[in-house]
Amino acid sequence: MNFIKTTGIISVLWVTAIFPQCIESNCHQELLENKFIHNPIEKQECLSCHTGNSKKHPDRRGNEFELKYAQTSEMCLSCHKTDMKAIGLHTPVKKGECLSCHDSHSSPVPPMLKEASSAILCAGCHEEQYGQKEFVHGPVAVGACNVCHSSHGDESNNLLTSQNLNQKCYSCHEFKQEDIQALAFQHKPVTESCSNCHDPHESDINYFLKEPTPALCVNCHKEMKAYLDSASVHTPLKTDQSCLNCHNSHGSQYESGLKNDSYSLCLNCHNEPMEIGNQIIPNMKRLLEDSKYVHGPIREKDCSGCHNPHYSENTRLLKYQYAKSFYAPFDLKNYDLCFQCHSPENILDAFSTELTNFRDGDINLHYLHVNRKKGRTCRSCHQTHASQNPSHIRDSVPFGGWELPLNYQKTANGGTCSPGCHKPKAYKR
Repeated sequence: MNFIKTTGIISVLWVTAIFPQCIESNCHQELLENKFIHNPIEKQECLSCHTGNSKKHPDRRGNEFELKYAQTSEMCLSCHKTDMKAIGLHTPVKKGECLSCHDSHSSPVPPMLKEASSAILCAGCHEEQYGQKEFVHGPVAVGACNVCHSSHGDESNNLLTSQNLNQKCYSCHEFKQEDIQALAFQHKPVTESCSNCHDPHESDINYFLKEPTPALCVNCHKEMKAYLDSASVHTPLKTDQSCLNCHNSHGSQYESGLKNDSYSLCLNCHNEPMEIGNQIIPNMKRLLEDSKYVHGPIREKDCSGCHNPHYSENTRLLKYQYAKSFYAPFDLKNYDLCFQCHSPENILDAFSTELTNFRDGDINLHYLHVNRKKGRTCRSCHQTHASQNPSHIRDSVPFGGWELPLNYQKTANGGTCSPGCHKPKAYKR
C-alpha cells in the first residue's frame, strides 16, 4: 500500500517535472507564442496526446515521447466528436488527415488553422475556385468559405451548412427570395437549385452565370438550338441581352417568364418603323391603333398566332408559309398560314353560294383571282394586320415601285373596285 502511494507521488512528480520542460525549455517555447493555443498545450498536458515509451523523441533526461494513437484522427476524435457517418465528409476528414488543415499545438488563426486565413487554407486544395475569374462571390472574395460550407462534414454532399442550397442562398439574398416567391410563374431551374444557372464561387460573366445567354438557356431549352441555323431569327435573340430582352430569368407574373403580356411586349419594340434586311416593317402600334378593322389574332392580342417569337424558316418569323409576292402560281402552300384558320375551300371551289361573300352570283371570285398561273396572292387584296376597310381590304398594295390603289367600295349586296390591274368592276351576291 505504501509502495502504491509512493509510486503515485513519484508519478505525479515525474509528470510535473517533465511537462514544463516541453514548453519552458528552449525546444518548444514557440508553441506559446501564437494567439490560439490547443487546450492540452495551454494546460501543459502533453501526455494527453503523447506517451513516454518510445526512443523517437528523448528529452534531455532521457524521457521519450510518441503519439498515443496510431492514427492522428483517432487521437483527435477522442476529444473532438465528429459524426464520421455523415453523408458528406470533407475529404481530409474522411481520410483522417486532421493535420492537413489544423496545427496540433497552436496557431495564429482559429480554430488552430495552419494558414493565416481559411481562404488561403481552402485555396491550397481548391485553387480553381479562387480569384481566377472577373466576378467573385462575396464570401469567396473575403475568404469566408464557412459562411456556406461546413469544414468537416454534414448531411449535404457539398458540405453545405444547409441541406437546401436555395435556402442557403436566400439567407443572404432574402429580398430575391421575396421577389421570386411573389411570382405567379417561377422558372423551374430556380425552384430546383440556384446553381443550375449561377456559379456560387466565381465567374467571368456578371451575376456569376455559368454561361452567357443564350447558351445558358439552350442547355435546357434544347429546341431553341435550331435558331442558330434558321433563315429568320428574331432580332432580340441576336443582341447582348438575347433571351432576357423578353423573358425574366427567375420568373414572371406572365406565362413563359415573359416580362409583360405578349401583345404589349411585342408593341414595346414595334412602336416605330423598322428596317430588317431589305424589308420595312411599319410602326405596328400606330397601325393597329389607327385602324378600324383588325385581324382576328390581333383582336385576341395573340401575335404568336401567326408569328414564331424566336425563329422561323419563313419570312418575318411566320409559323407557316405565306407568299411574299403580289403574283404567284397557284399552290396551296402559298396560303399555308391563312389556312390554319380559314378553309381552303374558299379558293378551291369555283362555284359556291355559301363559302364566301366575295362572289358574283355563284361565281367564287376568290377562286377566279387565285387559281391561275399568274394568280393573285392573299396580300394582293388583304392587309394581314389591320385596315380601314372590312375584311381587311387594302387601300393600296405595293406593286413594283409604286402603291397600286384598289379603290374598293363595299355595297349592301356586294362591292366595287377599280384597281390599276383592270377596269372598274362590280359584283353582286
